Amino acid sequence: MGVSRIVKQEFTVIGIEDSTNDGNGFIEKLWSEANSRFEEIKDLLLAG
Repeated sequence: MGVSRIVKQEFTVIGIEDSTNDGNGFIEKLWSEANSRFEEIKDLLLAG
């Protein structure tokens, strides 16, 4: 497997930070929080 460089246009990453130290179910908790806060970011999403 070789290494290659790909140049992309600028983009933004939106996320929620947490830790595996929260134990089992932390991924489900993050998805639940992200889904409940969708209204905060909906205007930032690209229109198809």
